[in-house]
Amino acid sequence: MFKLLSTLALAAAVSYAQNSTVSDTDLAGLEANFANAQLVPQFLSTFNPQGILVVEYNNEAITIGQNLSQDVVSSFPSILYSPGPEADTPSASDLFTIFLADANPVGTDESTTLQTRHWLVNSASLTIGDSAPYAINYANATSITDYAGPGPAAGSGAHRYVFLMYAQDSTFTAPANLSTPGTALGTWSVSDYLQETGLSNLIAANYMQVENGVATVSVAATTAVDSATLAAASTTSGSGSASTSGSGSASTSAGASQTSAATTSGASAAASSTGAAHATKHELGWGIVIGAVGITGAVLGAGLGF
Repeated sequence: MFKLLSTLALAAAVSYAQNSTVSDTDLAGLEANFANAQLVPQFLSTFNPQGILVVEYNNEAITIGQNLSQDVVSSFPSILYSPGPEADTPSASDLFTIFLADANPVGTDESTTLQTRHWLVNSASLTIGDSAPYAINYANATSITDYAGPGPAAGSGAHRYVFLMYAQDSTFTAPANLSTPGTALGTWSVSDYLQETGLSNLIAANYMQVENGVATVSVAATTAVDSATLAAASTTSGSGSASTSGSGSASTSAGASQTSAATTSGASAAASSTGAAHATKHELGWGIVIGAVGITGAVLGAGLGF
């Protein structure tokens, strides 16, 4: 269904893991990809990241919006932070909440549909070296939900799995229902969580797509992002641009960009309500494969219905 991302985009993804260069063009590309994938404003009402999360599976960095198999994403990834030119200078004392959420297929009404929480960590920090990217330090972090690899329901189309990293301030308090380490994977409302915790300073982000089999639902396509059209492209020194078109295509700036296009499929399946706290919200059917550190096994589920 989807074309493979270009070799150029894959090479650019690796470059983020090897050097500190994240330009204004790169951030503009990240924002454009999130908008084209209907993650903004449908999933996130605002989106102004200061940098890019470098996500590596099996030592290979993903490109923004890359289509990946369940096998590839089953194990816990390496996460690094590459700040943009206007980002605050990071400190080892800074604390962050980082999570991975299934934002469902494109076209989902996120205001009435819960997301699936695949990973949630509070009070993570950065290992500050001589230069970026900076590795995430989990030594004193609280792992609320251990990483569980994506496993969308068969035929439900490509799901968008979003990594987000928010700065915690001194008043941060985890909500009672998501404050205990080892809380199992489950559905939640990301917007409600952000509101309850007061998390608003988005530091970095990335996303990928995972599909299980051939979609049996209608496909809602999005357009490719051409880095040449980005406002920052003409003002960022030292970076040219290259782009490719088509489903799952990638647009990159020389040496550092991960601005791959986000082309996803749509679904309208809804599932059972999850209680009074989200009385108007429904959850999509889902299946998951556990791949967290210290956790093995599989959970298969597809709870479709009202």
